[in-house]
Amino acid sequence: MGIKGIIITALGGGILLAGGAWFYQTRTAEAALSKTPPAISMVKAVETVLAANPGTTAMDVNLERENKNLAWEVELNNGLEVYVDANNQEIIKTEQPWKLANLKDWMPN
Repeated sequence: MGIKGIIITALGGGILLAGGAWFYQTRTAEAALSKTPPAISMVKAVETVLAANPGTTAMDVNLERENKNLAWEVELNNGLEVYVDANNQEIIKTEQPWKLANLKDWMPN
């Protein structure tokens, strides 16, 4: 390996090292923001969603960021995903999964 190869290898290693350090710093800062506990418990969020959707069952619950705010995402057995603001217990969004069979209704004849 010549001097050019050594220089290119050193530059590549330096770039990887700097990129890794930058990535680690941004991940640490992001994790620190999420350490703020939600004001509403997971149980309260699930109770809110089930009261708004009678006859359903909660299948999965996750704490996520929704528009830079903490929100509980509650997935129901009917496929709905309901988001509850983790600070004020308000339902902020409901998502329904797409089904390919329903696409025919959106297509022109």
